[in-house]
Amino acid sequence: MEIDLFKADTETFLREIEGPNAQKVAEAAGLYIAQKLRERSFTRGGILTPRSVTRFDLQADENHDQLYFLDEKEINVSPATNVNFRGEPNTVYIEGLRYRIPIQEVASPIFEKREVELLAYTQPVTKVLEENVVREIEEVEDTNFLAAADAAAASQSNDIDVSTGTSGALTKGAIKAGMNRIDRNRLLCRTVLMSKLTFNDLYTLTFAELGSDLLKEITVEGYKYYQLGGLKLVVSIKDSMFLHPSKTCKAGTEPAHLVYFFAEEKALGRFLSFERTKFGVRKIFQLIQMAGWEYIGIGIGNTAGCARVTLID
Repeated sequence: MEIDLFKADTETFLREIEGPNAQKVAEAAGLYIAQKLRERSFTRGGILTPRSVTRFDLQADENHDQLYFLDEKEINVSPATNVNFRGEPNTVYIEGLRYRIPIQEVASPIFEKREVELLAYTQPVTKVLEENVVREIEEVEDTNFLAAADAAAASQSNDIDVSTGTSGALTKGAIKAGMNRIDRNRLLCRTVLMSKLTFNDLYTLTFAELGSDLLKEITVEGYKYYQLGGLKLVVSIKDSMFLHPSKTCKAGTEPAHLVYFFAEEKALGRFLSFERTKFGVRKIFQLIQMAGWEYIGIGIGNTAGCARVTLID
């Protein structure tokens, strides 16, 4: 391939999409989008590891053309019992439960720009892709995952309110409450997910909560660790995704923030990727159109592995 997508300016990109390298440019752009999604999407970057599936791994719905993956849940068995020498244990027939993970298409809008206007960009073409196509796809990925997490937490009564006493700011007590909702089900809470605004509440923790050394370090250098309370810490700048739709704090002036807690990945669910992330570009006279799309499936098989804490006054 004659074009290096990571270094190409817009003029070179436009020239190549009309030449013999057009398909290779599209493939390189698709790989670039997939790489950036791994970096920017908190779902596939911090909570669930994408697993590639093929057509042979999927099944078709009996009523329409929807493809889905049939995943197995962990088998629940009865507890062991004490048995005397003249007795025998009860017989239990093992039944395995399964759940569907539908494969859905996630696509960016079809972005279009006149050729002469696109040439006004001096930045590499990868920046144009990242700020348009990648941003739109990752928004849908993370929104879909949080919707599944909300439903899972509600089904297990793991959707709780915590009165922080600090106008809805994050406290150690709120973190403990979220962890306990997972741990009480004989699972281990492994990951905490929050917005950057909630993460900033760490700067308001006191000497009594942090100790002198950590408080000094946070004050000077900020909180620079990837763990919080022994949990993997995932922080997102998408603050609007972490606002409660109806509950408020600070005397009703601001929406309450949400913090999510998850069990380890093998006891949570799956992120499926069907085929590779794709990118298409075409030129219609002087108009350039481009779009990206992918086929993914997100499923939470263990609803007890999710908890949601709403931080209120």
